[in-house]
Amino acid sequence: MKGADFETATRRGTVGPSAGVSGRHGARLLVSLAVVAVLAGGAVYASRVSEGAPKVVYTASLEEAAAESESSLKVDINSADAEELDELPEVGPSTAEAIMEYRRTNGSFTAVEELEEVPGIGPTTIEKIEPFATV
Repeated sequence: MKGADFETATRRGTVGPSAGVSGRHGARLLVSLAVVAVLAGGAVYASRVSEGAPKVVYTASLEEAAAESESSLKVDINSADAEELDELPEVGPSTAEAIMEYRRTNGSFTAVEELEEVPGIGPTTIEKIEPFATV
């Protein structure tokens, strides 16, 4: 046998700096570089987007918003039905019916404090109801 007929480990491929990137390792390197490029691009894009001016979502003033929220959260004790009255603090179904009966008998309330005339409602209950009721 001649030495030229054998392929040795040193002859299988080009080894050293001139070998370059090829085959399986080359594909992995390209995918890794692509992933790094996408992540870096996303980070740059996100940082630029966050620097932009905020978009206007609504145009109401704070005073208008406060007035609207107060009116929508308060229960009108002169027009509320039993279910709405039941949402008031310390008011259950029987107290709600008592309020409605008082309205039928005596007419509309002139002030929230007048609820004290309804059986079962005292000064402590009035204090808890006042922030949520209106006439």
